Amino acid sequence: MNENKKIINDSEVLPFFIIFALSLLVRIYAAHTSIAQIYPDEIFQTIEPAHKLVFGRGITYWEFKYGARSWFFPGILAGAYKILDTIGVKDPLSINIGIKIFLSIFSSLAVSVVYLLFRKHGLAKKEAFLFTLPLAASYLASYISVRTLTESASLPFMVFAVYFASNYIKNERIRDIVFAFVTAGIAFMIRFQTAAFSFGIAVALFLTAKKRFQSSLIFGFGFLGMVALQGLLDIFTWGSFFKSFITYFDYNVLRGVANKHGVSPWYYYLADITKTFHPVTWISAVLMMVNGIVSFKKNRQIFLFFFPFLLFFIVHSAIGHKEPRFVFVCFFVILALSAEFFADLVRKYGKNRKNAALFLAICLLFSLDAFTHIKYARLWNHSATSVDNFYGNDRGVEKLFGGVLETEAELGRIADLKRAYLFGIPQIWTGGYAYFHKNAHILFVSKPEDVRKMMRKAVESRQSGTYCAFKNGIEMPQEYTENLEKISDNGDFTIYKLRFGN
Repeated sequence: MNENKKIINDSEVLPFFIIFALSLLVRIYAAHTSIAQIYPDEIFQTIEPAHKLVFGRGITYWEFKYGARSWFFPGILAGAYKILDTIGVKDPLSINIGIKIFLSIFSSLAVSVVYLLFRKHGLAKKEAFLFTLPLAASYLASYISVRTLTESASLPFMVFAVYFASNYIKNERIRDIVFAFVTAGIAFMIRFQTAAFSFGIAVALFLTAKKRFQSSLIFGFGFLGMVALQGLLDIFTWGSFFKSFITYFDYNVLRGVANKHGVSPWYYYLADITKTFHPVTWISAVLMMVNGIVSFKKNRQIFLFFFPFLLFFIVHSAIGHKEPRFVFVCFFVILALSAEFFADLVRKYGKNRKNAALFLAICLLFSLDAFTHIKYARLWNHSATSVDNFYGNDRGVEKLFGGVLETEAELGRIADLKRAYLFGIPQIWTGGYAYFHKNAHILFVSKPEDVRKMMRKAVESRQSGTYCAFKNGIEMPQEYTENLEKISDNGDFTIYKLRFGN
């Protein structure tokens, strides 16, 4: 086969898979250590409906009652759950770590694809390889990768779409533009908001491709075909064509309900990026974008790489309700653009002492990511969720929920358990049935006044196999202490078995 007809040339295979292996190892570590969710959607819009689909147990929020979400991504996760269960992964925590590792395979491939993009942008093999390593080992990128969020899951397919579009610009092979709109379509089916990104690819193709009208039209109509595929999926899952997108758009845009969760100024994401990244990182990324815009005809590959993500960022900045996770994909791109900026500096100005310049640039990139790690280690620690809303409406007061998902898993491992109570945590900040992973009832009680009420019901029911987990610091009803036999204390929750008198 001709070398130009291969997706990956033989000479690129070894560095591609070395980067993939390193990326995957780092993300496997993150999957085992970064347990807590950063937002309820990480559980209840993704793995919880998938878990219910496979195992029959799960908490259903309104989106999956009224058809405001696509079943595409939960369906993929359901397949992963089924495979893990079939091969014997039964432990509550392990099966969800397996889901995170499954997602990490795609994000690791995306990092390897960045290496191929660097090569297309004119970097020598050595430089492209070395400057992709910081992205492979990045704390921030790996943390994002193991989140079971649609924002994280759509990211690899957006990178794949850019890669295939870049291939098309260089070789004008029709299969590359087909792969581009298929992967962009998959990203859309996972997260509807990526439509802005796909529109950005169509615009970039129009500006950079030789056959500009033909290229943008083929991509555009191909992407619309993928959108129609989502509509057909909705017929089978929700009973009407394009039900999920229409319901989602009506709720969040036409009725503006999303804005009730908070509205931020247009510069919110810019301010967040300057706080998240070291100034050297985001400034170098911006300079690389400016260079790509100024000389986009000369640097068509670079322009195509970042422009769709830039448009995605601009659209999200114009929307009132904002959360950092909505632009996680842009965090990934900032890291990649920063790495390319330093690679470009080495290529242009490091000719006399190139190896020394390479070494110093790589050390700098690793240290910049370490800055992010150190700065956010407490907020993004391994097993605690940081939230600002617990009881009532006292927003702005940070509270930390630790060990919730691990405690649920611990309850799920108890052989004779038939009913469980988790006291001291709102249901929305738990792992639902996905992390409990047991065919038994579990109830979550957060308000102190409800703890006594539930304990009374539990004692009066006299149901064997009842266990209670109290968040440490939550007041335990003294009248029921004789009914509680301590089983374990993990530092965050104390688990008791309910005993009954004669």
